Amino acid sequence: MTNAPVRTTAGHATWTGEQLLEALTFAARFLAHHRDRVNALNVFPIPDGDTGTNMSLTMNTSLDFAVKANATDTAGHLADRFAYGALMGARGNSGVILSQIWRGFANGLDGCHVLTGEDLGRALNAARDKAYQAVMRPVEGTMLTVIRVAAETAATAATPESSVTDVLETALRGARTALADTPEMLEILKQAGVVDAGGQGVVYLLDGMYRYALGNTTIDEDSSSAQIGAEMDFLDNVSELHGEDPFGYCTNFMVFGEGIDFATARETFSVMGQSVVAVGDDTVVKVHIHTENPGEVLAYALTLGYLDQIKIDNMTLQTEELKGQRAETDHHHDRPSWAGSAIPTEIHGDTAIIAVAAGDGLASALLSMGANLIVNGGQTMNPSTEDLLSAVESLTVDRVILLPNNKNIILSAQQVAELTSKTVRVIPTRSLPQGLAALGRFGFESALDDNVASMTAAIGDVACIEITTAVREVEINGVDVKEGQLIGLLDGDLVASGTDLSDIVTATFAALADNEPELLTVFTGADASDEETVRLEEEISDLYPDAEIEIIAGNQPHYHFVIGVE
Repeated sequence: MTNAPVRTTAGHATWTGEQLLEALTFAARFLAHHRDRVNALNVFPIPDGDTGTNMSLTMNTSLDFAVKANATDTAGHLADRFAYGALMGARGNSGVILSQIWRGFANGLDGCHVLTGEDLGRALNAARDKAYQAVMRPVEGTMLTVIRVAAETAATAATPESSVTDVLETALRGARTALADTPEMLEILKQAGVVDAGGQGVVYLLDGMYRYALGNTTIDEDSSSAQIGAEMDFLDNVSELHGEDPFGYCTNFMVFGEGIDFATARETFSVMGQSVVAVGDDTVVKVHIHTENPGEVLAYALTLGYLDQIKIDNMTLQTEELKGQRAETDHHHDRPSWAGSAIPTEIHGDTAIIAVAAGDGLASALLSMGANLIVNGGQTMNPSTEDLLSAVESLTVDRVILLPNNKNIILSAQQVAELTSKTVRVIPTRSLPQGLAALGRFGFESALDDNVASMTAAIGDVACIEITTAVREVEINGVDVKEGQLIGLLDGDLVASGTDLSDIVTATFAALADNEPELLTVFTGADASDEETVRLEEEISDLYPDAEIEIIAGNQPHYHFVIGVE
């Protein structure tokens, strides 16, 4: 996303498509500037407060599509391209809901050439409706509430005579009021002493658009200049996308044009190389392909339109370098040679399983249980809808089961089914132990629906305990937490805090009540020491002397221990 100065539209009653794009660009910059503040609103003091990051990265992908799609001729066309980019870039629950807000916004502007205040009111109403439709059981006190009240308030000002600025001012006032009320709607927010993070993100976006309308587009970038680094390292790691093909060139680019025959283009690309992923429509196509002749591929792409974001990597050189790095890692750290890249295993039958994991040990465990492909991701680095779609399209079978293994990835996974011709089913696994339990119920000879039913049922048979370090001070459900303390969570709920590992383990397992575990699988994190691991095993053995305990090097970030309880 560019940081170039944004032109203003102060005094304009209406916006062209170009002005709408400029407003959205500044709104994205304004949100990015406050990203860490949104992240800090995470209710639980755990290291996965990534709402601001997810919303900001979603906006960046939206702009990538809108800026390059020749869509600035009308406001409606621009909004449509922007919404499509949001869907592709959606990360986490907040990113998916935000993408639906923009899809509804675009639906409300269908056929709109110049944006008026009345048009804006209609678009916000459509955004509200689409956002609520995206969530099976909408909860008030969230970003849904904020966009709803913003739309309802904007409707009172959206008349044929009103300006875009007037409607934005009214919508922003309603959004701020709704945000302030979110702790009164959700007790958990009130206990944590925060407003809803996603709702705060929506307020920043509306605030950014309103500031643009006023001509107030100055932002002190110094305090936010390093906000994207780690996330982009995660997105740009080539091994996460195509693994270790032994030869050829990994070629990525985008085609922009008019009247592109997408079906024909996709079919043509499919015979020009391997691991082909092509997504888009009649105006923009994004392509990922492994080929021995990238020039031939690009020459064909030029017949469809103009090219941008071209990136070509020599996989032969990368593979040799990666093997050397992994051999060095294995020698010094005694860790598995598999390092988390998305390398498909052999698929037996007509159904493949894709699982999400962060940490080579976690990924190895999933592969050993029958997963065919791993998408890197988890806490603080949720994969986008496009990442998951690319993984689905890279497989040779037409039936795919997705295991998100994180509550904040489920919505993104569910979007994939609508974007591919393949049959995709999502098992709503919220943790790694649930993902492993689901894999244990998969039958190679069973029908897809039977597998989905049995795998879904299996996730209720396992509990997940997590031990991590608190990132901030809070009191929730009677648990008083200080920043830097150890905390214990049971199935995502905070149940214990303190400074002594043994005390945390005892208190967290006590939350299991009368359940007597038969098998305890402990995945040690990247930061867990040998001493801590020994202490943990001793403590668990004392609590459950008859249970089988298995210790596996998960190497996951942020969480010292992830424990499956069966």
